[in-house]
Amino acid sequence: MNTALTNIHHHKKRKRLNSGYFFVAPAVILITLLAIYPTFRVISLSLFDLNRRTGENSFIGIQNYVKIFGDPLFFKIFKQTLYFSFFSSLGHIVLGFFLSVLFNTDLNRKFIGACRALILLPWALSPIIVAMIAQLWAYPLISPIAKILAALGSQAEFAPLSRPSTALFSLTIINIWQFTPFYMLMILAGLQSMDPELHNAAKVDGASTLQRIRYITIPHVRDLVLTLSLFDLVTTTAYFDLIWVTTQGGPVRSTEVLSTYIYRIAFGTMNWNSASAIGLVLLVLCIGISAAVLVLMQREE
Repeated sequence: MNTALTNIHHHKKRKRLNSGYFFVAPAVILITLLAIYPTFRVISLSLFDLNRRTGENSFIGIQNYVKIFGDPLFFKIFKQTLYFSFFSSLGHIVLGFFLSVLFNTDLNRKFIGACRALILLPWALSPIIVAMIAQLWAYPLISPIAKILAALGSQAEFAPLSRPSTALFSLTIINIWQFTPFYMLMILAGLQSMDPELHNAAKVDGASTLQRIRYITIPHVRDLVLTLSLFDLVTTTAYFDLIWVTTQGGPVRSTEVLSTYIYRIAFGTMNWNSASAIGLVLLVLCIGISAAVLVLMQREE
């Protein structure tokens, strides 16, 4: 009797598990097709070399990586990727935080609503539209800034995207302008979940505005800010749209980053093996950034 009951119990449990597998299967298949398989395919391609005459792939081990790390251009592009990622993320988080603090105050609601709508506008635009606006903004003959400088008597030509010394900095500023509204909105949502009595009590105790921000506001949104920083660093490290449409990595590779470099090699020279090796380096870089931020979050707990 007990054996029969046990068998029935296991049969029911097996049916529940099978139902669970059925509902999870679409997500597993999607992740496998879009993430797991491409990753292993890229790893495989990076270890081979294609003979274009015969069309055969020959195993060469880590030679593609040796070639990459022996190229001074790769290290220049690697540094530019880190520069663009770090300063873009820093601008997003810092400006987003201070704007969210400003919009969380007791200012006129209509004024705050209008400002929010205006600030959110860049984020609502597609990266392609932003890139076209950036090109118009930086074109010397029609740029409003160039016309203002000319009206003030300046003889300097305003062409920030055409100069190697200013092009990457200009793209970083444009990226900050476009995506800061998103981080402002996320941090503002975190601030609005905070009990306002905390600030009122601190104000009664004589705490200044900066003290309240330091000891009440920042600790409250610390975990949120670290999580957003992790997301931001990874996405900007692999960012492609704005840079490619605006400058295509120019002038003279001054705005080339790893994502555009991979695209150029893969689709410009059809060298899938080298592009796969660089893509794997970009993946390892994103994983390293993620691990570093996660370690920082654990230390802050």
